Amino acid sequence: MNASKYSSYLLLFMMILIPAIFAGCGSSDGNDQISADEAYEPYAREPIQILKPDGVFTIEDVFAAGWKKSKELSPETLPGATGVWYGFYQQRDVEVRVYESQASAISDGQDIADETTGRSKPNPYASTGLTRSSYLAYGIVGNLILLCEIKIEDCQGLLESIE
Repeated sequence: MNASKYSSYLLLFMMILIPAIFAGCGSSDGNDQISADEAYEPYAREPIQILKPDGVFTIEDVFAAGWKKSKELSPETLPGATGVWYGFYQQRDVEVRVYESQASAISDGQDIADETTGRSKPNPYASTGLTRSSYLAYGIVGNLILLCEIKIEDCQGLLESIE
């Protein structure tokens, strides 16, 4: 095959291949593709559960409610926190942040919890967590903020059992 004929075949092949590639990469009507903002929008809309406003609890109270503690973490990167623990509840990761009061948990810890869970950003893998930063939900029980791995329902029993 001579070079001119080879070039013609190559050009024809490219003319067929390039539009096919662009057609495959293009979006359809947009109904089947969602942006990162839209993917985490349901989490941002769910109200934060704030329970037992007068409660002041310790890590032992959370342990007694069924949470399995794994390790203590440094609270130095969390303003107002007096303790931070990492552990598990029903085979899900749960981080417990301890504050002096519920008012302190809300004023000092809620914005950081929002960032950690992606409520204030479209990305749930924000860089503000201590052990891991892929928590997607949290609740406030008394002076505690509990970050839940996937959804608040994973921690619901724990949130309600802390006494």
